[in-house]
Amino acid sequence: MKMTSKMALTYAIDNCDLPQDVMEKFIAMRAQLDKNASVERKPTPRQNENAGLMNDILVALSDGRHCTVSDLISNVPSLAGLTPQRVSALMRLLKLDGKVDKETVKGKTLFYLI
Repeated sequence: MKMTSKMALTYAIDNCDLPQDVMEKFIAMRAQLDKNASVERKPTPRQNENAGLMNDILVALSDGRHCTVSDLISNVPSLAGLTPQRVSALMRLLKLDGKVDKETVKGKTLFYLI
């Protein structure tokens, strides 16, 4: 297991005989790490945009068709300016979420709604 900064600070606080001012600094640093780890972050503008694009993809696939990335780019207006790599990345996220699946037919990858 990889040692994190929090683990190192905890080890030093628990096992080392340190001067009081150093001990207080380490405790403050560990508290700051805990605080930063617990903050709920709002989604970035790109994440918000991607969520909307993935919703558009799901709507386009809702009729039961099997589509390639190129088909999606040409048929979904919101995807028109995107590169195939970006749309493929969105499709990979949808597949990991279990919303779409894919199959390869004659060298073409077709995506469809589950």
